[in-house]
Amino acid sequence: MLTTRWPDDFDDYAWKVEAKGWFEGVMVEWNGRHIRPVFYDPVRLGQEIADTFARGEAYFREPNLIVVQATTRDHMQTAVEGLSDESWSSW
Repeated sequence: MLTTRWPDDFDDYAWKVEAKGWFEGVMVEWNGRHIRPVFYDPVRLGQEIADTFARGEAYFREPNLIVVQATTRDHMQTAVEGLSDESWSSW
């Protein structure tokens, strides 16, 4: 069973999350496991990667990364639900 737990007050600051293009405040429960995905929109992810390399780092890594079109509740929830059991089991 897949359950997504959102912060109780998420709707109060959802507009900020979308503007920032990044969010890590969701907890996904799947078959007794707790997974905290990190959502980025493509623009923000590109900025993070560029900043990482500009600092001279050799690689970019973000555990539990999910890229969505926009960091809205609908897009993030759709991504969580769209991942197959096989996908979640590899996390």
